[in-house]
Amino acid sequence: AATEDGRKPSIWDDFSHTEGWTEGKATGDVACDHYHLFREDVELMAGLGLQAYRFSISWSRLIPDGDGEVNPAAVEYYSNLIDALLAKGITPWITLYHWDMPSALEQKFGGWLGPKEKVVSAFGNYARTCFSLFGARVKHWITLNEPWCSAVLGYLSGEHAPGRDKAPETEPYIAAHHMLVSHAEVVAIYRKEFAAAQRGTVGVTLNADWRQPWNAASDGDREAARQAMDFSLGWFAHPIWFGCYPQCMLDACGDRLPKFTPEEQELLRGSSDFFGLNSYSSNFSRKLCKPLDGKGYWWDIGVEWWHKDPRWEKTDMGWPVVPWGFRELILYIHRTYSPPGGIVITENGCAFESAASVKFDDRPGALQPQPRSAAKHLDAKAAAEVERSMRDIAEDVNRRRFLKAHLSAVHAARVQGADVRGYFAWSLLDNFEWGHGYTKRFGIVHVDYATQRRTVKASGKWFARVIEDRGFEAPLKDEQFAGGTF
Repeated sequence: AATEDGRKPSIWDDFSHTEGWTEGKATGDVACDHYHLFREDVELMAGLGLQAYRFSISWSRLIPDGDGEVNPAAVEYYSNLIDALLAKGITPWITLYHWDMPSALEQKFGGWLGPKEKVVSAFGNYARTCFSLFGARVKHWITLNEPWCSAVLGYLSGEHAPGRDKAPETEPYIAAHHMLVSHAEVVAIYRKEFAAAQRGTVGVTLNADWRQPWNAASDGDREAARQAMDFSLGWFAHPIWFGCYPQCMLDACGDRLPKFTPEEQELLRGSSDFFGLNSYSSNFSRKLCKPLDGKGYWWDIGVEWWHKDPRWEKTDMGWPVVPWGFRELILYIHRTYSPPGGIVITENGCAFESAASVKFDDRPGALQPQPRSAAKHLDAKAAAEVERSMRDIAEDVNRRRFLKAHLSAVHAARVQGADVRGYFAWSLLDNFEWGHGYTKRFGIVHVDYATQRRTVKASGKWFARVIEDRGFEAPLKDEQFAGGTF
């Protein structure tokens, strides 16, 4: 529904419609068509027993030009979605920015690279509009989703929108800096203008993989792991909890790292009521064996952060599965930042499809989403074939293993004192996975993109039982993931 009901493009619309930027020329124009099927999807959530649903508002749907007039059709849509969730006892958690800067602002002043005052003002006005319209019913707000990805993938490697890669020494740091100041402005707006009446919480979601020292007995490798964490998680978490960038970043980047004013430092310090965490994997880090050849963020880190245990299993994304690294990451956040509202796991999951699912997606047109209204009618034979396929596709054993192992890691971290207060699996539905298009499936519910049929996978049924039983049995030995633990 990317062009329906008054919505205008975002940078991701522009990016995905540019030849060669996404697998299979995929766009988010239709995707899982949640826009039209949200009532059915809410019924599905209720059937699974979900207690909360995290979704994002499209900035360019609500305010099509990024700043200025509000789109009444968008207000009606989001209001209906919120009401549908609340009617089923499902708590809405809203993310304000999930990588989709309105194209109008990108063209007008350069989006996150534009003048700080302009982008901060525009984001603040957008957030204020959301709080005003929906805050009486929504009590959990997230300002930014994974700003590291926006900065590094959007302004260094160019593999995400807006696809910039010409100034790796400066642009990622400028974009990130403006995101941080914008986050602080939005939190200040909420706390000053809305918190007393609405009594909600507002925070940020940061992504991180755990960096374990290659040799835990080596001072150099321990420092390398800490530096790798500071250059990824600390890049954003330090300003938000402490009001400043990590010292290793200041030392490595010098004048290339923008500076906060004293007023911005004051706004930033403590500007998150909780710590939203997205995490999927882990690596080993070690001190440099030889100088790195290059320039920009990856070289500024100054350590070898990328090492892996060859025994670790990998997901369809090529990411190592390291549940014990997830445990260590949670404990690190708890001990380093001590967020007053605890840690909320806002994303954790995997792309881990069965052979039957891969075969299903090999059909012509299988990964080209269509609205349900455009679905082709199947004869009895073809319908029976799809039904048989779905039974096999739904048996996503490895995703169930992944969720079980990582929820066990959460439990282990909590036993050691970590204040974890929530967990969202990524994701409810298979959907548009950015540059990968539709080739990677993360959902606990399968989406047949040709028909928009939803089928709950085995992982979804297991997750529903965990919610109902308020617990689960620890993974058996043959369910555990390979590789050395730490």
